[in-house]
Amino acid sequence: MKIKDVFPRYSFNRRVGELYIRGISRDTRLVKRGDLFFVIEGKNVDVFSLLHSIERKVAAFVIDVKCREKARDILKNKPLIFVSDIEREFKRCVDVFYPLDFRRFNIIGVTGTNGKTTTTHLISYLLSKFSIKNALLGTIHYMIGKEKLEACYTTPDYLSLRKLLYTIQNRGVEYVVMEVSSHGIQQKRIEGLRFLQCIFTNLTHDHLDYHKSMSNYFLVKKSLFTDYPCSMCLINIDDKYGRRIFNVLRKKKYSYGFNEKADYRVMNYRLLRKGLKFVLKIKGVKEQVLVESNLVGRHNVYNILSSLASLDRLGFSAEEAVRFIPSFLGLDGRMEGVDEDIFVDYAHTPVALSNALDTLRECGYDNSILVFGCGGNRDIKKRSKMGRIASLKSTFTVITSDNPRFEDSRKICGQIEKGFLKNNYCIVLDRRKAIESAIKLKEKYNNCAILVAGKGHEDYQVIKNRKIPFKDRKVIKELLKDKR
Repeated sequence: MKIKDVFPRYSFNRRVGELYIRGISRDTRLVKRGDLFFVIEGKNVDVFSLLHSIERKVAAFVIDVKCREKARDILKNKPLIFVSDIEREFKRCVDVFYPLDFRRFNIIGVTGTNGKTTTTHLISYLLSKFSIKNALLGTIHYMIGKEKLEACYTTPDYLSLRKLLYTIQNRGVEYVVMEVSSHGIQQKRIEGLRFLQCIFTNLTHDHLDYHKSMSNYFLVKKSLFTDYPCSMCLINIDDKYGRRIFNVLRKKKYSYGFNEKADYRVMNYRLLRKGLKFVLKIKGVKEQVLVESNLVGRHNVYNILSSLASLDRLGFSAEEAVRFIPSFLGLDGRMEGVDEDIFVDYAHTPVALSNALDTLRECGYDNSILVFGCGGNRDIKKRSKMGRIASLKSTFTVITSDNPRFEDSRKICGQIEKGFLKNNYCIVLDRRKAIESAIKLKEKYNNCAILVAGKGHEDYQVIKNRKIPFKDRKVIKELLKDKR
């Protein structure tokens, strides 16, 4: 595409106007030859100090008119385009360069504090079982058909998301199933998207370092259902925030949960050590359906329920979809059974940790040993809350490090320690040694499970600005191998 086509209202001399643009970028680390580069200042990076390093690659620069003189002092050899609102122009140009036709594919958005990843994967899995080509965008990875791509963010930034959707559109994909994070909504990464279906899982304490209060956090989540074009909504009405959203919606809406008023209702559920069972009752349908799954825990009852509700509302047979549930074996790091009585889970919020420990008890374990920490440079308030939950719901806890980033691990562990009400814990800063301690401690207790929580699928530890290889599942298997 030529510059004159990207900026049709601007007057350029022939040389500049005919210049061919291969792509759009705003990140100096990702710029490619022939890109149109938007110089947008960040909070922690002086982008102007990096422009010399990319000047040879870039076809032309777009700059806020307020930075005219500064830019001209630095950039001498490439065309400069000055605009009055650079963020608005950036999004406009992205939409011009990567145009989307929402008649060609449908978007299913899933939001909530917990359950987004499993729910989106389940919906994608079920669609595939019905031979429907689909794409998946979420925390663990992105998938376009069978092609797997690395996930940088749960919800990609505006440019990355448009690029992905443009690729998806051109590959004949029918459905895009995506996790919609609160950051993604707040930062308008999903601005301009049209959703066929939006699903609300739950809302609990998380990301308050960013949103500052539960009220703010709720309003951001709620806006997905009230402020964006959406054909239908599926809401968990067992959750108090879900009920608030459901009650104000004036568009097509359906509810799910254990609540007797739910359109998709759970009845007669049983939790097993290696799976679960429940009866699905759909309002207006006489027949009830038995659902069996290899997933573990009450939280997965909700994930399965919302996925089946999603497929049913899309027009697929719920009874047929239920037949595929047993073959879905779960996700990396989501209540994953690594070895006999040893589980890894991504639980990194107070409610998620509480649910994970409840799951072990409901599955028949008399005792549990917990290994967990809290991430650095993140919500401080949840640390003591998680300590209190660990104290009350685990037999013994080994407090350890979990992506300390630029904080002192000892300080983080000390803040977790303040929540303990009993002397049923120890602190082992080295995460590998903490897991090793838990494996040794297990021998002291009868009918005991180990839960290593917080990191789930992650294969690294973030210490300062470095990512050091570390995966809980791999470490557990190595330690057990050495022990045996």
